[in-house]
Amino acid sequence: ILVLDESIGELKLGTPLAENAVFNDDLIELELTANRGDCLSVHGVSRDLSAAFNRELKAFEWDEKEDGQIGIGRILQLEHPERLDIKLNYRAMDLKNLNLPLIISLRLAQIDEGKNTAMESLLHYATHDTGVILRAYQYTALLKNDNKKANIQIKADENSYAAVYGNEKASIVGVRQEGTSSVVDEGRVLIEASYIPPDIISKKTAEVQIEKDMLFYRTSRGSEPELELGLSRSLSFFEQYSDSVIFGGCMDVHNQYAKRVVSISLDEITAIIGAEINKTTISQMLKNLGFNTEKSHGDNFVIGVPRYRHDIVNKQDIVEEIVRMVGIDNIPSKPYQFAEQYRMDDDYFTYKKRQLYRRRAAQSGFFESVHFIFNERSVLEKHGFECVDKAKDLLNPIAGTLDTLRPTLMEALLGATSQNSKNGQKLVALFEIGSVFDTERRESVKMSFIYSGAAERDRLSNGGKPDNIDFARFVQKVADVIGDFRLQPFKASHALAHPYQSAAIMMNGTVAGELFKLHPTLQKEYDLSDTFLCEIDFPSLSYGLKEAKPFSRYQASFRDLSLVMPASMAYTSVEEVIKRHQSEEILRFYPVDRYQDEALGEDVSLTLRFVLQSMDKTLEEEDITSSMRGVLGALESELGLTLR
Repeated sequence: ILVLDESIGELKLGTPLAENAVFNDDLIELELTANRGDCLSVHGVSRDLSAAFNRELKAFEWDEKEDGQIGIGRILQLEHPERLDIKLNYRAMDLKNLNLPLIISLRLAQIDEGKNTAMESLLHYATHDTGVILRAYQYTALLKNDNKKANIQIKADENSYAAVYGNEKASIVGVRQEGTSSVVDEGRVLIEASYIPPDIISKKTAEVQIEKDMLFYRTSRGSEPELELGLSRSLSFFEQYSDSVIFGGCMDVHNQYAKRVVSISLDEITAIIGAEINKTTISQMLKNLGFNTEKSHGDNFVIGVPRYRHDIVNKQDIVEEIVRMVGIDNIPSKPYQFAEQYRMDDDYFTYKKRQLYRRRAAQSGFFESVHFIFNERSVLEKHGFECVDKAKDLLNPIAGTLDTLRPTLMEALLGATSQNSKNGQKLVALFEIGSVFDTERRESVKMSFIYSGAAERDRLSNGGKPDNIDFARFVQKVADVIGDFRLQPFKASHALAHPYQSAAIMMNGTVAGELFKLHPTLQKEYDLSDTFLCEIDFPSLSYGLKEAKPFSRYQASFRDLSLVMPASMAYTSVEEVIKRHQSEEILRFYPVDRYQDEALGEDVSLTLRFVLQSMDKTLEEEDITSSMRGVLGALESELGLTLR
């Protein structure tokens, strides 16, 4: 038996019930993702549809009868001493003769949300309609000590939830209502509209598990924050379907809301979507969705996010809303372009440079050694190295022998060489590329070499007794790795270097490193045979585009000059004079022999080999003689050197 009333329209005898608009209607069932709590109501879906179809959303209007109303302040006192991130609004009424219309009962049944009482049904219907969380409290449950004026306290409960207290706890905001405060269909009633941010309530319930009621599903996903809409809607029902008397005014609790703002440019929107959308169209879409774009300027959007869209937090969320309004099927498809990012930066070239010199060193017979960047301060200072200032030194070293940042790579290489030699290795050749630190803890990169023992492996050609490495052979091995360089006299600042077999490495006119034989005292201390070391500033080593140079197709000629020069004269003096006066035909020159005997006295004989070649022709004897005569004349006039 179904009792019909006029809420479903005009009733005419004999008219088929199926033709009634209420029964002859379409039902739309929506499935929502958890982030779209704003669409868990008819109002929320209507708001989204109005944006999609660019149609105006009709506002709900209720003309409240204010004549003769008693103010709510006469019957209710509200206290909220604590600052809680919630929003509450209270109205009051004397409930009489509430009658639940058929149309509301039918619509609640269609969504499987039928309630036991008319009061619960109307409030739930208003919540489903507007999205505002509504609860009703029995007025007598809020009275304390027989007072005639109810007192509500909003404060945190024992689990730190925001709770409503009357005579006792009446509800936990957004979670559940206690049974003692439930409403019957008669008497004085308080209607509460509430809002609590979904992220807060979800996080809190995950921390402290408590019993929840059916409204928690809405609060945890995001309910409607415009509480006046829900209160007006529910009170209009009570005014229409009962003889209730509504008290004037309201009491509310709310904290200042920090508006969320997202900035994005038109170019960013186009880049993310992959298609260009008109700026005016975007502005209208955002406005329809309830976003505030008044502060936007030019092609830059400054978007104020409405409170009911808690799921919008970044640029991508804004673009998703635009795509949703445009329609994914209306955006033209484009093939995905996969392009490797350009990675040829300084770090890449530094890495490639290291790899290049590591391979060169390995190809030249050196083995790579890797050590901690720490070393022992006492040993370093004993050998004359300047360590990191103690005020900037390590506070918690790994061990007593690794108590400071290393200023050189050579100490660690020397220790590793000593260990290998003690293990029976006759030839030890190591290198390392790594960081060192000055007294101010500034970092730089060095490359170091060490060579100790035999100059080559045992083989037939040396009868199993190879000679030890010497200064010239070590210089050549280093040159095989780092390329051409010059040596000049040098006095080391530390105690590792032999006082008479040490030199500075010159590259591009500047000192790039040092090369020396290990001091005899330290050779004995570390139980080593002849040992040579070299350390170079790694950034000084060349690494760049190699340019091809033209070469002559004509035959090259060679000439040797043996010069008599003082034994104390440096070769660099001779070299500088020749470079200033050499002709275009002299490609290069280099020393090949140094001879001394009693006949020469305090002088020595230095033999230089000259390579001569022309780009235009095969050199004749006269051309060669002329070039060599110019060199000899300059050496004789400037340095007093003659042929042997």
